[in-house]
Amino acid sequence: MTCTIISTGEELNLVCKNEFEPPYPEIKARLREKIWELYCKGYDTFWLNCEYGVPLWSAEIIVALQMYNDIELNIAMPYEEQSTNWVEEHRDRFFKIHSESDNVEIISNRYSDDCYDLADEHMIENSDLLLVVGSDWDKCYGTGYARNNSVKIETFDVFRDRLN
Repeated sequence: MTCTIISTGEELNLVCKNEFEPPYPEIKARLREKIWELYCKGYDTFWLNCEYGVPLWSAEIIVALQMYNDIELNIAMPYEEQSTNWVEEHRDRFFKIHSESDNVEIISNRYSDDCYDLADEHMIENSDLLLVVGSDWDKCYGTGYARNNSVKIETFDVFRDRLN
């Protein structure tokens, strides 16, 4: 079965910007547990847009799981130059994940107002489940699109009970 993982983007609003300081390690640990739980339920193919934050972290987790498990990572790049303005470390991680993924599909040649929505649509159309990570899941474009296309939706508030 196939699962798309999208984020509400709440991780980008956290005060601490160092991924190795709280609350990031706890968020990543919860995310790893959730992905493993989904894998154990039969979801062995995943779609991500690989945006910095939860999608990139999820991709890194899936690549690590590939070492010992039959799990597939697919990336729907919203536009060709998605990581152009990222800091070098994040851009390097982005390209490393791309080289280790099973499939990368570029949705738009250049940025447009709807390229992320189009990427979400592509991923959701190829999925059995949409996992929305964050508490503002009802505001995500992908949630409505999945609902309108009869794709099962699961929410995961990885940020609950975190300390600021």
